[in-house]
Amino acid sequence: MNVRDYSTDELLMMVNNVTGEYSEEEVRLAKKELYKRGINDELIADIVEEEEEAFMKRLDAAARAEQARIDKRNEKNRNVSYQWWELLILFVFAPFYLCRRYYLPHNFFPKLRQLREEKYDLKFKQRLIALIAGDIVWGLAYWIECIIMGKLNYRISLAIHAQASASASAW
Repeated sequence: MNVRDYSTDELLMMVNNVTGEYSEEEVRLAKKELYKRGINDELIADIVEEEEEAFMKRLDAAARAEQARIDKRNEKNRNVSYQWWELLILFVFAPFYLCRRYYLPHNFFPKLRQLREEKYDLKFKQRLIALIAGDIVWGLAYWIECIIMGKLNYRISLAIHAQASASASAW
């Protein structure tokens, strides 16, 4: 590395080493070259401090811009809705979403968690309601089927028992 080829601004950036990309030896050589050019420690400290302040201001501005972009995206996401056919699919296959895989408590319903984190408030509510309602309907259907089948089996067993009794008394 030939530090004489660098401009004074580039040497000051090396001395500042905000990004940490320069080794201690490179920083020492850059300082030595700045001394040769007549720039002392006080002047280097003042320039570095000004550059750090400017860098921090740019960093803050970038962070604010990123936060504004995220807020704008989140605000847009709040009113996004499922299509009716998507809700129907969620409703009909709700129990299968529960049984799809083994969930650990920290990742139970990852899609719901993702919707909540990305501020899809309407989609979150719709999905939750569709899944709960679908599970309730499937549970009721199963319960009713068990009751009907239980009564049917009871009637069949009574008919078989009555027929067996009739045939036994006929002997």
